[in-house]
Amino acid sequence: MNTDTLTMTNSRSKLSTSNVSPAMNSKVVLKAEHLHKHYPVSQGLGKPKGYVKALNGISFELEAGKTLAVVGESGCGKSTLARQLTLIEQPTDGQLFINGINTTSYNRRALKNIRTEIQMVFQNPYGSLNPRHTIGYQLTEPLDIHTKLSSVKKKQKVNEMMRLVGLRPEHSGRYPHMFSGGQRQRIALARAMMLNPKIVVADEPTSALDVSIQAQVLNLFMDLQDEYNTAYVFISHDLSVVRHIADDLMVMYLGKVVEHGPKEAIYINPQHPYTIALLSAAPSIGEKKKELKLQGELPSPLNLPSGCALHKRCPYATEQCSQVEPELREWKGRLVSCLRLEEIYS
Repeated sequence: MNTDTLTMTNSRSKLSTSNVSPAMNSKVVLKAEHLHKHYPVSQGLGKPKGYVKALNGISFELEAGKTLAVVGESGCGKSTLARQLTLIEQPTDGQLFINGINTTSYNRRALKNIRTEIQMVFQNPYGSLNPRHTIGYQLTEPLDIHTKLSSVKKKQKVNEMMRLVGLRPEHSGRYPHMFSGGQRQRIALARAMMLNPKIVVADEPTSALDVSIQAQVLNLFMDLQDEYNTAYVFISHDLSVVRHIADDLMVMYLGKVVEHGPKEAIYINPQHPYTIALLSAAPSIGEKKKELKLQGELPSPLNLPSGCALHKRCPYATEQCSQVEPELREWKGRLVSCLRLEEIYS
C-alpha cells in the first residue's frame, strides 16, 4: 500500500440531477431525494415551538466506487446529512435509497439488514472506540451481530482487515489508548469495512490528525476503495483534502446545495458566490483564484432569510434575491443555485 504520497484521482462520477426518476441506475448505491431534517426547539414557557431547519431538500446520487465530497461552513448541515445517510436519524421529509431500497418506508427492525450496507467513520477516532474493549473485540462485534461465521472465520477476517489497514494482527489484544491517533483512525476504518459495506460515510475523518498522518489515512481510504469498490461520502471543511480524494463536490449552505458537480470543474472555475468565497479563503501556493469575501455572519437556521439564504452576505445580491428562492439548475457542466448567473458571468 502506498502511504507516502498523496495521489490525485481523476473525476469519475456522473453529474446527478435533483429530479431523477425513482428507477435507479444499477451502479447507483445511494440516492437522496429532497431530504429535509427539521429539529423542534422550545422557545420558552408558553411560547410556540420553532424549528431548526438543518436540511432543506438535499438530492444527489452516488455510484459504486466513487467519492462525493460534501463541504461548507460549520452549521451548514453536513453532519446532519451524515446522520440521515447512516440511518442514525430519520428525515423529516424526503426519501433515501440505499442499494435500491427505500429506507424511509421501512420500520426499525427491517432496517437492521440495510444498515450493513452503509457504515460511518467518525471525526474523533478515540471517542468512537470503546476504551473498555480490545481492538480485536471491537472489530469482531459487527460480525457477531450481523453474520453467522464461526469463531475461526471471524478471527481470520479480523486479522485480514488489520493487515489491510496497515496494523499488525498480533496487536488485536491491545486497547485504543495504546495506539496513536493515526492508528486509531485506521482501526475505525477497519471496523467500518468489516461487513464489506457498499457505502462509507466519513465525517471529517482526518481533521483530528497531524498533517503528516493525513496523507497516509487518505491513501488508505483510496486503497480500500479500489479493493472493495466502496462508495464514499466524504465530509470535510479542508478543501485541499477534498480535492485529492473526491470525484464530485457538493457545496452546502444553510441546509441546501448551492453547487454540485465534477470536482475539477468546480475547483478550476467555481460559479456560485458562496463556492467562490470558500475557495478564495482556502490557502494555496501559486494558483490563481477568483476572489470574493462574504459580508456579515452566518444566519441562524432557526430563522432562515427569505429568498436566497445567502442574499444578506452576497455582494451580488439584488432585491429579487431577497424575495425569490433559487433552484438548482444546469450551468456550465454542474448544478448551481443562483438567480443571477447570467448577469454575473455575462
